[in-house]
Amino acid sequence: MNCRHISAKIQAQIEALFSDLESGISAREDSRAFGAMIEQRISSHWEDLCTKLAVEPLPIPGRRTIFDFACKVGGTIYGFDVKTKDLDKTRYADGGVCAVGNLLKFLANDKGVFIIVEFGHTLAAPDIKGRDLEYIRACPFHCLPENTYRIENLGTGQVRMNYSVNQLWEEIDWDRSYHRFFDIFTELAIKHYERVGRDAKKRMQGMMDFRNCNYARFSFPK
Repeated sequence: MNCRHISAKIQAQIEALFSDLESGISAREDSRAFGAMIEQRISSHWEDLCTKLAVEPLPIPGRRTIFDFACKVGGTIYGFDVKTKDLDKTRYADGGVCAVGNLLKFLANDKGVFIIVEFGHTLAAPDIKGRDLEYIRACPFHCLPENTYRIENLGTGQVRMNYSVNQLWEEIDWDRSYHRFFDIFTELAIKHYERVGRDAKKRMQGMMDFRNCNYARFSFPK
């Protein structure tokens, strides 16, 4: 089975698992609690879900792993990262994914497939303490449009998404190879590190100026 087929199969099985939430049955109004409930339900049914897909379930990984659930298909590890997106436009969502190095190690070294499983949800009617599940989307991370990816300076760099999977659904490049993705991603990372390096040099100079003026006045260059 290819990446697109696996994504479609897992999406269909998870949609069936959460069919009761289409009417906002969940009693969890808080977005974070709703996300925890989503992960817990998948965790409880993961082996059964994999059996239905005729794939090998892998143990639920620890918190330091870039994915929440995993299975093995023909010797290839598929890691699924669950994202819950509150569709209320007044709520902040940073689109955080994982560290740059951890992503590349999984894709390049482990030859794994990293799939984002996105749950879009909204607050149910004001008089109902629950949330409506609007959609579920599953897509390999390396197939998303180029303008999806960004890197922020946290340690070696944190991978983030500029848009939701649902927003980009019609633009997904299902046939993109890892080689092409690495071309895109390494160029993005190199530019990020160049920018970070320039900023670091400016800040180092600001610290030296502060010391040289006998600590009279300090400011970091913007």
